[in-house]
Amino acid sequence: MKKPRIVDKKWLVIAIIIVSLVVFSVLEEQKTVSTRAIVLAISLDWKDNEYEMGIQVLKTDGQQDKQEFITYSTTGTQMTEIISKLSQDTGGTVSLCHTMALILGQNLLTKDNDKAIRFFVENEELCNNTMIVASKGSPLEVLSAKLSNGQGGGYYIGGMLRNIVTDLGVIPIIVKDYIKNRYRIGGCVYMPCVSVEKTGDTTFISVKESFVTDGHNYAILSENATKGLSLTLNKLKGGELSYSFDNKMGQVEIVKTSADIKAQKDTATVKIKAKLNDRAYVPENIDEKRSVEALQKNVKSYVEECFKTCQEQGLDIFFLGQRVYAQGKDFYMQSDFLENMQLKVEVDITMK
Repeated sequence: MKKPRIVDKKWLVIAIIIVSLVVFSVLEEQKTVSTRAIVLAISLDWKDNEYEMGIQVLKTDGQQDKQEFITYSTTGTQMTEIISKLSQDTGGTVSLCHTMALILGQNLLTKDNDKAIRFFVENEELCNNTMIVASKGSPLEVLSAKLSNGQGGGYYIGGMLRNIVTDLGVIPIIVKDYIKNRYRIGGCVYMPCVSVEKTGDTTFISVKESFVTDGHNYAILSENATKGLSLTLNKLKGGELSYSFDNKMGQVEIVKTSADIKAQKDTATVKIKAKLNDRAYVPENIDEKRSVEALQKNVKSYVEECFKTCQEQGLDIFFLGQRVYAQGKDFYMQSDFLENMQLKVEVDITMK
C-alpha cells in the first residue's frame, strides 16, 4: 500500500527557496539600515566652479550620554559624485531623507540656477519639509559650529525653525515652498539668513535677518525689515512689538495681524491691521493714543525698509507682479514695473 504524499517535492523546494529569500532580504535590510549615515543637516555652496558640500551626522555609540555631532565635507562638480565621496568618508551609505536643514551659501543661491536644489527634489533625496536657510558667511562654518548646549549648528537650526517663536520675525521656508515661490512671477524667494556669533566663550547661531533672491540679485533684510516682511505676508501672528517714546521703551503683545496688498500701475498699497495687548510693558505717563501712534510709525517703517531694500535690487518681494497677473492685467511685464512703483502703507492698530 502506497503512503500518502503530504507535500509535492517541487512545491517543497519552492517553499524553501521563498523562505530563504525572505530571511535573506530581512537580514540584508537590517544590515543596510545599520550601515547608513543618517544626515541631520547639509551645507552647500558654489566655490571655484564646483560644489562644496558638508553633512552633519550624529554618532552615539549606542549610549545616549555619548552623543557627538560630526561634520564631513568634500567638493566636486556633480552631486552624485559628492554624495559617493561622503559615503566613503563616513563608512556608510549617506541617507538624506531625514535631513532637517539645508544651509545654502550666497554664491549657490545666485549663481547655480537652482541646479543643486533641483537635484535634491527631482531625485527625492530630501523630504518636503526640510528647512532651507541662507548663510551670511560660510555655510560649512554654520553647519559645523559647536554650540554651548553641545548641539551641532545644523541640527540646532533645523530644530529651532520647526519650533520657531513668531516674534523672531523670520519666516521658515521648506523645500516645497522654495520651489513654489521660484515659479511665481518674479521668482522671488525669501528665507532666514543665519550666521555664527560669539560672545566671550559662548558660540550661538543668530537667526534675525532674511535673505531674498531671484536667483541672480539678492538683498539681506535687517531685523526690522524682516518684521516688515512677516507682517506684510501675514506670517507674524504673535510675539511682541517694541517701541520708544520720550526715551522710554515699551512692548506690546501681538494678538492678531492681517495684511492686504493691492497693486496699481504705479502704486502698491499695503494695509495692515493689528490687534495688540498692552500687558507686556507700557511706559509710565503715556496714554494709549500715543502708544498706538508710536507703534504705527514703527510698523510702517519696517514695511517701507523691507520694500525699499528689495526694490533697489529689483526684487519683487511682495509678489506684486503675481497680484497684477491675477487681475488679468499685463503692465507687470514692463521693464520698469517695479522700479517706478511707489509704496503706500496704512497701519490700523487697536489695543485689546
